[in-house]
Amino acid sequence: MTTMMKGVLACFLALVLPLAAGSLTFEKTTVEQELAFDATTADFDFKFKNEGKDEVIIDRLQVSCPCLTVAIKGGNMVVGPGKEGVIRATMDAGAATGVVDKMFAVFLKGDPVEKPSQVLNVHAKIPELVSLEPKALIWEIGEKPLAKKVTVTMSGATPIKITSVSGADQKFTQEWKAIEEGKKYEITLTPVSTEKAATGVVRVDTDCTYQRHKAHSLFAVVKPKQVK
Repeated sequence: MTTMMKGVLACFLALVLPLAAGSLTFEKTTVEQELAFDATTADFDFKFKNEGKDEVIIDRLQVSCPCLTVAIKGGNMVVGPGKEGVIRATMDAGAATGVVDKMFAVFLKGDPVEKPSQVLNVHAKIPELVSLEPKALIWEIGEKPLAKKVTVTMSGATPIKITSVSGADQKFTQEWKAIEEGKKYEITLTPVSTEKAATGVVRVDTDCTYQRHKAHSLFAVVKPKQVK
């Protein structure tokens, strides 16, 4: 989850109390799911109940990302006393890998425009068939321009091979080799100079048959020294 999304989530959560949305009580405010590496969509169900004596009207549901759609199963926005229901969140997982958090707000009738009664969170874990560790290599201005390495690990039953490593332009040189063909590789980047700031993006292409796992980016940065 990006820093911006974490900030939005924190602001949302600061506005609400856990589990209770007005007269609606949610079984869970976060629904977790581990997805298959080739999953393109996933459904997350949030069960709720009106434990009050008056009917509750769900005014609207507001998502934090266009990759998430939400709806009340059955479409009934009016929840009578003692009645139960389910809000289903469907996430587009076609381009996602790793740990993904998405949220949406539940506004009941009478809620202020900027203050929902409840925020619900989708937490998905999507395996990475191709993982880079680390995903970025960093040098400080003035340090020796020594080579640094990245390990590329392939998961799954079928071997995945790197087909090319390119794109860091003339500011960095790159080499790669197989540690275990189809399973593990090593990429070496070396800055031509660390006298001034520089950035580069290395594209790692593979023969993976799943499009979203096929190409990956590795970042190289020469940055100013951190002031302590």
